[in-house]
Amino acid sequence: MAPRRLFCSNLSSTIHPTNQEFRRYRRLVAWTSSILVALGTLYLILSVVVALVQRRNVVLESRISAQLTTNEISGCFDELHDVSVALEKHLENAYHLLGGYDSEEARRWTDEGGVWRRRWHVLGERCRFFQRDPSPRNKNLEAMAAAHEELGSIQTTYSRELLRFGSELAPRLDRINKRVEQIGDNLAEPSTPAGATP
Repeated sequence: MAPRRLFCSNLSSTIHPTNQEFRRYRRLVAWTSSILVALGTLYLILSVVVALVQRRNVVLESRISAQLTTNEISGCFDELHDVSVALEKHLENAYHLLGGYDSEEARRWTDEGGVWRRRWHVLGERCRFFQRDPSPRNKNLEAMAAAHEELGSIQTTYSRELLRFGSELAPRLDRINKRVEQIGDNLAEPSTPAGATP
């Protein structure tokens, strides 16, 4: 019986340090994999945030050269077209404000207009639309500069009038609608015949 007990105690003493060694190894692997997953997640989140910021603030390449290559003029036209379409969509989104003035919706629409205005300004700087050269310029570029200026004017006028509608005309329209509803309620009530006493 004694030799058997001795063998079992020797066996447990040899297994115990090995388990400790594997336990440390498993802990190291678990921490390493947790750190790698956390870093990967952080990298993914940062990549998405940077992509959204770049898309929202429209980072364009440097200004066109003085020589005006065909590719540069074509690039300016493509960007002008995109800005024009974006303004049209922005102005179409204003219909939410016409049904009744909502300050949160007005703020969101105004912020969207600010993003469009920054994009419009960056395009004007990059394509030198703001620059008034006495020297003759490319006719297509001059036409694009005129269209660019009109887009900015349209956005300013439309925004000003829509905000004026919200602050001045929408409350008046609400009061008129309430009066009309009250008149309708009065007409819907059964009336007493003329000359009869209630």
